[in-house]
Amino acid sequence: MRYKDYTIDKVLLYNSSTLNVLPKYVMDEMVVDSTHIPPNTITVRAYDGSPKQVARTIEIELFINLQVFLVTLQMMDIHPLYNMLLERLLMYVVGVMTSFLH
Repeated sequence: MRYKDYTIDKVLLYNSSTLNVLPKYVMDEMVVDSTHIPPNTITVRAYDGSPKQVARTIEIELFINLQVFLVTLQMMDIHPLYNMLLERLLMYVVGVMTSFLH
């Protein structure tokens, strides 16, 4: 998966996710100009039930499986083990087969 010249690895697909989450440190590495993206006041519930603030909502073009998709991402100041969390529905649209084997 790519955004412009930046390759995104460690993407987590999660069945129960209703958001596409992008950690702030990844957005900083991707060199996305966030000055024109206004902050928002959305609060979401994390896996442990605690509230988490969404800093910004951005739309970026992701290159997935040789196709370009406009994806809405919720940028949060968190430090998870993954670089991006995508809802599974997006992967069905793209046609990427996911594996349940770990």
